[in-house]
Amino acid sequence: MPTNISEELETKRLRIRQLIQGDFDFLVRDLNGDMVNNGFQLIRFFENSDTVLFTLLLRESNQILGFVALQILENKEQMECYYELLPRYTGNGYAIEAMKKIFGYVFGNLQFGKIIARVDQGNSRGWKVAERSGMKYMGDYVQNDATTKLMYFSINKNDFFNQIQY
Repeated sequence: MPTNISEELETKRLRIRQLIQGDFDFLVRDLNGDMVNNGFQLIRFFENSDTVLFTLLLRESNQILGFVALQILENKEQMECYYELLPRYTGNGYAIEAMKKIFGYVFGNLQFGKIIARVDQGNSRGWKVAERSGMKYMGDYVQNDATTKLMYFSINKNDFFNQIQY
């Protein structure tokens, strides 16, 4: 079971809370309908105790938009972020809004100094979210299979608080 976060976060348009079983069931069903791999990825995160999972909801309707997962890395000082929105909610800035708020929470309340993201080069929406959330492109990363190149992004606590207003 993932790490617990008791606080609910809010932005102008979103509510962000710890993912609960009902959210998980809804997301897996919807993600499996359109994106099987991402549904399986969510299952893997849900079963991992070194993961912090957030559900993203519209403030006005409580409709689930997607999720953000923060995987605690081996050194326990960094987290890797993943996000997924249901297809009907992409392109509206929700992911950027959520990431900024979550970064602020992590850097302000948890003992992590850096958050990274590895994004497939073909996923232009993904790397634009990383950049617009304040992350810096640090170069390419080659996965273990040596055939997949990913774009590597990061943001550290000092940069976040110096550059980002959330």
